Amino acid sequence: MPRTLLLGAFALCALISCTHNSSQQKSQSLTAKPTPVSKDTTATEPLDSLDAFGLEVDKFEVDEYTIQRNESLYLILDNLDFSPQEIYSISEEAKNIIDPKKMKPGQPYYTYSKGGSDSSAALAHLVWQPNSMEYVVFDWQQDSLEIYKAARPLFTQTAVTTGEIENSLYQTISHNGGSPMLAHKLSTVFAWQIDFFSIRSGDTFKTLYEERYVDDQFFGVGDLLAAQIKHRGKMFRAYYFSKGDFEGYYTEEGESVQRALLKAPFEYDHRISSPFSKNRMHPTLNRRRPHNGVDYAAPSGTPILSTGQGVVQRAGYYGGAGNMVEIKHNKTYETTYMHMRAFADGVHPGAHVEQGQVIGYVGTTGRSTGPHLHYEVSRNRKAINPLTMDLPSSESIPDSLMADFEQVRDTLDEQLNEKENEQEQENPVLTYTDNATL
Repeated sequence: MPRTLLLGAFALCALISCTHNSSQQKSQSLTAKPTPVSKDTTATEPLDSLDAFGLEVDKFEVDEYTIQRNESLYLILDNLDFSPQEIYSISEEAKNIIDPKKMKPGQPYYTYSKGGSDSSAALAHLVWQPNSMEYVVFDWQQDSLEIYKAARPLFTQTAVTTGEIENSLYQTISHNGGSPMLAHKLSTVFAWQIDFFSIRSGDTFKTLYEERYVDDQFFGVGDLLAAQIKHRGKMFRAYYFSKGDFEGYYTEEGESVQRALLKAPFEYDHRISSPFSKNRMHPTLNRRRPHNGVDYAAPSGTPILSTGQGVVQRAGYYGGAGNMVEIKHNKTYETTYMHMRAFADGVHPGAHVEQGQVIGYVGTTGRSTGPHLHYEVSRNRKAINPLTMDLPSSESIPDSLMADFEQVRDTLDEQLNEKENEQEQENPVLTYTDNATL
């Protein structure tokens, strides 16, 4: 399964609650008992006397606390009556396993004590829980302190979400209680095919994906398995397939959905304030002249993405273009980004950039009437319309793997339709449709 899509979203997902109406069949993906990741253990069935962290609660008095503002590991241990020398020793050992700076206000921690007047001497365990899945145990049960990371069991179930888009994909999913991470994954998969800045009211989507749970608490969105978006009357489909050297999302014909360039230089929707034109009235010069790109109105500071991998040709201040970046992607395509407020770190002439990498931030430098990005695409040094360009796909499924791909595709389609039918039968009014103007 594609794990790269989950990068950067782990902490966010832990804080998102889910109200999806989806299939309730769960499949366990980790052992039944939490397993410390820093030492070898043998998984066993959980005992009634063990709590969610695998500790024997019957033997101890357990108290729950919440990390307060400006509270650190040092202060927590000090409140538990550890001496400065003991705190220093514990902190030094903890540095090899955890980053104490990641202890944030609002995170829970638990003490397991045997009772007695000396809190530190009576303490058997201290558990810090940075999110609903991960936790860290400070164990004084043996003669010396042992600190280890562990994780609670993670369950995965497949779910289907469908909807009619009113304003944007993100708003539609969020408005109906869905995770913003699902909108992010969909926009990432279809970024090469669909310009999400031109989404129309009435466009629809349907997706089969994984939901992850810790106990009964929603933990986050897992892998996107299959998706369909009907945009401007045209149906776009994507299926995840992995075998041998081939891994990624493919159309129903087995062509990669990935293209040489993204459809737009932003992650989410931003308004097109001026389209590509051969005869536009210039807003500041007051005369007609070609507009060889697309202007995207966006708040100042909005991250700008490179629409393709390549090498930075120019990065600097260029008169009316303001702060500008020009990227050469191959022998055919170049892209240009103008009026930036600032450049991202590492963006300079000669630097290599990846597709989707942040290269700068929206501003209003140069000849500009307000915060926006002027984005140009050139093919063989001739400007083309970024909104209508047709780009070839990346490597497709070879003939030798087409039978395997078709089997996976058909299975995913069956699951997609089956779960959608289950949702409609259980609660037909709870399809993910946004009919409100947001």
